[in-house]
Amino acid sequence: MGARGICVIVFFFLTLCRSTPLQGRGPQLVSRFSVVNDRPIIGIAAQETAKGNPHGETYIPATYVKYLQQAGARVVPVRAGEPDDYYTDLFSKLNGVLFPGGGVSLTESQYARTGRILYNLTLQAFDGSGEVFPLWGTCLGFELLNTITAGKNLLQKTDAENITLPLDFAPGFRHSRMMGQIPQDVLNYLTNEPVTQNEHQYGMLVDVFDKTTALRKFYRILSTNVGRKGKKFVSTFEAFRYPIYGVQWHPEKNAFNWNPHYVINHSEHAVRVAQHFANFLVGEARKSSHRFPSVEAETAALIDNFNPVFFTDGTFYQNYYFNFTQSAVQNMKAFGKFM
Repeated sequence: MGARGICVIVFFFLTLCRSTPLQGRGPQLVSRFSVVNDRPIIGIAAQETAKGNPHGETYIPATYVKYLQQAGARVVPVRAGEPDDYYTDLFSKLNGVLFPGGGVSLTESQYARTGRILYNLTLQAFDGSGEVFPLWGTCLGFELLNTITAGKNLLQKTDAENITLPLDFAPGFRHSRMMGQIPQDVLNYLTNEPVTQNEHQYGMLVDVFDKTTALRKFYRILSTNVGRKGKKFVSTFEAFRYPIYGVQWHPEKNAFNWNPHYVINHSEHAVRVAQHFANFLVGEARKSSHRFPSVEAETAALIDNFNPVFFTDGTFYQNYYFNFTQSAVQNMKAFGKFM
């Protein structure tokens, strides 16, 4: 065989290798923008505090802020109760939003309203122009995504408070975006060690999910778990089409929550797991080309302008507190408390 024939064979082989997907590599959402955004800014949704809280009317736990910052993102608080155009404007500047855990209503709270608005904006942006704007829900945020997609609250009791578990991966999980390129060591920890902290009374039971067409067609189940009373619930999912992700467990707690009353795995392996998922979310945010109009506007929006409250009661909590703005108060009075 001549040199020309050898070159043709080598070229064909290299082309085949490039076109064959790697085993376990999940489908990727590719932004229509070719430039990677290495200055990602992610919003965190604020939620209402209990009535009469002396620190403020809404709050964001500092654990989520630190969780995103460790992976190279900055954070902007997404205030509650604001007019619709506030969220539309902020959506055009942020590169993703995280809905944190907590304890407010999934249907009648300003946290829920924030979620519905940003969820719809995310779908519209992706359907309209292919823009990748990731939404991530943790615990209550995961439950909120279920409720928005289903159009109603279908959660049931799971008895999974203060329990740390390995994940029970669903068939085909390696074909997902979130788990398709997961490093082997992280996969081993998630499969064999109790590294995911659960802190929820309610959850999405697998049999309810399977019977709900809106959920089944929208989300791919990546993992499940079983509560103390044997109820099997969805613990991790991602949307088939859209950059929407949810975990019923708390990856941010492994490295940043030191409340001694919780069973949280702080081992090196558990922290490695947490860092992986923070890196994944921030990596998705880097696909977003949204920008603030100036460095000054960017600076003014950051959560760094606020000081967290540190609780010296032995819980080691840190929360950022925000009162409703005048525009939020006027909006809630004009259009109804939960709109």
